[in-house]
Amino acid sequence: MLAQITRWAEFIYPYIPYISAMVLVAIIILTALTLYATSEIKRLDRRLRRLAGAGEGEDIKEVLERFRDIKDVKNQMDRLEEKIQHILENLENALCRVGMVRFNAFSDTGSELSFALAVLSKEGDGFILTSLYSRDETRVFLKPVKRGRPLYRLSEEEEKALQIALGYITA
Repeated sequence: MLAQITRWAEFIYPYIPYISAMVLVAIIILTALTLYATSEIKRLDRRLRRLAGAGEGEDIKEVLERFRDIKDVKNQMDRLEEKIQHILENLENALCRVGMVRFNAFSDTGSELSFALAVLSKEGDGFILTSLYSRDETRVFLKPVKRGRPLYRLSEEEEKALQIALGYITA
C-alpha cells in the first residue's frame, strides 16, 4: 500500500504548482460568488422591507404576517361584495315607491281620516290600501297593481296615490 501512495506522490509531484493554482483560482471564484450572493440577499431584503413598509429593526416575519392579513382582508372583501350583489338583486323586488293621499270620505267627518296608500316595487308591482273612515265604522280595501296598472277600478284618491308612487305627480 505504501508503494501505491509513493507512486501517486511521484505522479502528482510535478503537477503540484498547477493543482495549487487551480485550487487558489477556485477559492477566489467561490469567494467572489459568496460575496455576490450575500450582496444580492441584502439588496433583496432592503427591497422587500421598502415594499412592505418595514423599518430596519422590524422582523421580516412580521412583514410577511402583514401580507397574510392583507390576504384575509381581501377574502373578506370578496365575500362582502358577493353579499352586496345578493342584496342588490333582492332590492329589485323590494317595495320602495310609496304614494299617500288623505281625504274626507264622508261629509259628516273631518280631519281627513280616510286615506289611500299606494306601495309599489321598482317595476311598479304592489298594492293600493284604502281606508274609509266614518263615525260608525272603518272599512279597508286592498287592490293589486301590476307594472303600474291597477287590476281593479280605482277611485280618484287611489288613482292620485298611484300617480304619486309612480312619480308622475308630487304630493
